[in-house]
Amino acid sequence: MSHTGPFPERLVEFWMGKAVEWGQALTPATRHDVALHLGQLRAFLGRLLLELRVAGSTQEVMRAAPFVGQFLGRLCWNSFVTADKESRGCLLQCLHSMYSVQPQGSLELKANQWIQNVLCHLLTEDSGTVQTVLKHVGWTLRDYHSELLRDMVALLVNDVRKASCSEIHTRGVCSCDRIHGLSVSCTLLVTCPEAAPLIGALLECPSVCPKAAPSEAFLHAVNEALLSQRLVLEEQAVVALWTRSLVSLERATLQLLELVLSDPQPPMQELEEQVTGSLLPRASALSCPLFLVVSDIFRAALRGASGSRALRSLLQAFTRCFLQAWGQVEPQDRLPLTAFFPSTPVSVLMALVQRPADLPEDAWPAHLLWIGRCLQMPRGHNEAADARWRCGPFDRWLLLVQNGHWVDVACQLLVTSDPQVSAPLVWLLMFYHHPDDNEHKRTQALAVAEAALFHLRALFCSACPPPPPRQQEHVQVLGGLLTAHSQHPSTAGLLLRLSVSFCAFSSGPVSAAVELLDVMKVHSEFVHDAITLLTGFECGLSGGEANPRLRRIQDILRCVRVGTNSGVPQGLSVEAAHSSDVSALVTDAKQSAIAFTTGGPRDVSLPNALFSSYTPFLAGNG
Repeated sequence: MSHTGPFPERLVEFWMGKAVEWGQALTPATRHDVALHLGQLRAFLGRLLLELRVAGSTQEVMRAAPFVGQFLGRLCWNSFVTADKESRGCLLQCLHSMYSVQPQGSLELKANQWIQNVLCHLLTEDSGTVQTVLKHVGWTLRDYHSELLRDMVALLVNDVRKASCSEIHTRGVCSCDRIHGLSVSCTLLVTCPEAAPLIGALLECPSVCPKAAPSEAFLHAVNEALLSQRLVLEEQAVVALWTRSLVSLERATLQLLELVLSDPQPPMQELEEQVTGSLLPRASALSCPLFLVVSDIFRAALRGASGSRALRSLLQAFTRCFLQAWGQVEPQDRLPLTAFFPSTPVSVLMALVQRPADLPEDAWPAHLLWIGRCLQMPRGHNEAADARWRCGPFDRWLLLVQNGHWVDVACQLLVTSDPQVSAPLVWLLMFYHHPDDNEHKRTQALAVAEAALFHLRALFCSACPPPPPRQQEHVQVLGGLLTAHSQHPSTAGLLLRLSVSFCAFSSGPVSAAVELLDVMKVHSEFVHDAITLLTGFECGLSGGEANPRLRRIQDILRCVRVGTNSGVPQGLSVEAAHSSDVSALVTDAKQSAIAFTTGGPRDVSLPNALFSSYTPFLAGNG
């Protein structure tokens, strides 16, 4: 092979002469000559690219055809050539083919450095000559640089998608080495919007061998940019990221937990916007393993934080967003819901996930009665004998929390139904607020609830409203119950829910509601939680229609809140008010989740427990 490689010497001499003659295309005559020869130049560059791709190494290319470096360099400095999209694409592909992922020797190291300098020149050049050329072809300098960067990214994306272990160079280097090396190079570019297609391609590239795996530093940088909303990726790329790196998935879930627990509890609509913005529901709908991991982290957090109202609201919002996202997945691409809730009988699952708005209101009582019977464990029942369930009472309670809309329905029906048939509804509300399997505590809570119901019905459901003195007596008893159990969050939450439900859903006198709500002002956390409950009722049961009674009760509560002077910081829930502060609740929940995912209460690191449980499933569904 001559010093011109596989090309005729006269052909090489012609094009080298042209490259020297054109220089930087400063004169009109030179530009005219470039324009005349662009088609032939592109054809020659195409032939050169084919030879570069079949070459064993850059070192071999430089030995066989030393003119290549000088020829490409001169053309890259010619703005009239690089302004042509096809010619520019050929030049970028030639440079890319000459780049060595694992340079062997000083020659390839120098070649890599030279290629990097050429690319930097192309992306940053802003001389007067360049601007004159671009003006001639109708481009701005910014358009030119953006187009050039997009071309580079498109070239690399195409290279990533074609990479496979079947492409072996003559020196035995797997093409997958380029994937890993490229991920290392892209670590600093994760916040560059133009690089998003390349980042997505790297994440979605099948890991057919260990060499093709993106670097851990790259995965970490991508996840941090994604969580800080400095990077936007396609849904499949997000799923691929969290499937490859469960540490990143854990980080995203813990950030959502911290976001919800660190701020005053927002309305359900705002909470759902935060949950949707985290991308976790959509990714979970597309990947069952991701849903199982996220659900288990929430489950561990709920155990550690004693079922706080903020966490329950978060779990309910996440489940609602997940079900909505799951319904939007194409039927042929989605798994059945039973795959996401493997421990739940399908009949119970479908009854709970069904929205109240999808059933006629006269079917609600029977529907709730059936749900309550399914969730209730008879005394002395042998759980192993129930073949339908594969979980304990806590997980049944968790399922009810995930579908808390039926708890709101139970509140409404408890007010409007006959007291003789209200026992299953009371049990469902008690179970929601008392997930522990302590029979003594449940019996006590049930007795307190029955006492509160007696006075609430006397206030709001009597055929003849009680006279003012009797009304005040009932209100004082109810206020006394709330105060007496204010140090017991579960019972206080149950009493508050019952009181707010009768105020909102009964047709009783508003004056009774005013008096009852007024006694709450000594506990500002009760007032805030009551407003939150009313907002949830309005969103979940009104079907988007205005409910004058609900709105009026909300206005009364806001007036009551203005007059509160409790020392408890405004905005805390009943449960949070009994923690030293909100940060303590955040820490408890996070540590519980971290302990679950890592096997112990330590800093967030590789979640061994999750990997051992879910890696086989992830590998089979990646």
